[in-house]
Amino acid sequence: MSLQSNSNIWKFTATIRRGSYLTAILALFFIVSQGHSQTIASRTALSVATEEAKTTLTVTVKDPTGVAVSDGTVSFVSNGVSLGSAYVGENGTASLTLDKLPAGTKQISAVYSGSERYASSTSASQNLQTNATPAPPDFTIAASTTSLNLNAGDFATIIMTVTPENGFTQSVTLSLSGLPVATTGLFTPNIVTPLTVAAVNSTLQLQTTASSKSTRNQTAPLGGNTSHLAYAMLFPGVIALVGIGALRKRDGNGIRLLGVALLLFASVSGLTACSQRYSYLHHPPTANTGTPPGNYAITITAYSNNGGEVTSHSIPLTMTVK
Repeated sequence: MSLQSNSNIWKFTATIRRGSYLTAILALFFIVSQGHSQTIASRTALSVATEEAKTTLTVTVKDPTGVAVSDGTVSFVSNGVSLGSAYVGENGTASLTLDKLPAGTKQISAVYSGSERYASSTSASQNLQTNATPAPPDFTIAASTTSLNLNAGDFATIIMTVTPENGFTQSVTLSLSGLPVATTGLFTPNIVTPLTVAAVNSTLQLQTTASSKSTRNQTAPLGGNTSHLAYAMLFPGVIALVGIGALRKRDGNGIRLLGVALLLFASVSGLTACSQRYSYLHHPPTANTGTPPGNYAITITAYSNNGGEVTSHSIPLTMTVK
C-alpha cells in the first residue's frame, strides 16, 4: 500500500471523528434546551381579603412573560404551618376561604409547588390587618357520637361538650328536636356555663319505648278474668238463691222482706258486673305501640342569650330504631 493511500485513510477517519463530535454537541444542546423549557420560572402574588369574619386568600401564578400558569397547586403557609391548599385554575389563580384563622396568625405567604413545565416559587408575605375587629365571644359544641342504632326499649348516653372561644362565659341551654313518639331525651345538666378557657360537659340520655300489646281477656277488672266471672255470675246467683229461700218462708214477714232485699241486691250486683265487663271488652285500654322502627333525624341545639343577641349552634344526630 502506498503512502498516499494511508494519508487518504487518515483524512477519512478524521472526518468521521469530527462528525461524531458535532453530533454529540448538537444532541447535548438539544437536551439542555429541552430541559430548560421544562423549568420555566414562575412568579407568585398573594392577596388577602377579610369579609364577614371570613378570610379569603387569593394567589396569582404567572411566568416571567406574564402568561398565566394553569397547573400545579398552591399552599398557604403561616408560621411554618399550612393553612390549606388549592389547585391553580386555567386563569392562573387559586383561592382558599377560611372561617377562622389560627390564633397568633400575623403573616401569610403562598408557596407554588411547581409542575413539569414551571419551577416552584413563593410569594411575598402578607400582613394581616392588626386593626381588624376582634372576633366576638362564641362557643362550639361537640358530641361523643352522632349516630345511634337502638332496639325499641333501649337507651343511649351521649356526652355533649361546650367549649368557649374568645372569652365566652355565658350560660348555654341545650335542647332537642325531632324525637320520635314514645322517646324521651334528658340533658344533665340542661344549662351549662363554661369558663373562659375551660370546656364543660353535659350528659344526654335518650330512652326509647318497647311496644306492649294488651289482650282483652288477660287483664280484667277486679283481679282478672276468673275473678270477674265469679263476681258477675256466682256471687249474684248465690245471693238470689238465698233471697228466694227467704221468700218461701211462711213464718214471718221480716224474713220475706229480707228475701226481697237480697233479690234486689243480687240483680243490681249482676247488672253492675256485667256492665263493667261489657265496657272493658268493648272499650279495652289503649295499647302502647312503643317507639316505631325507622330512621330519625334529631337536632341537638345549644343557644345562649346575652340579653340582646342569641348565639346558637346545632349538631345533627341520626338515630335508627329497629
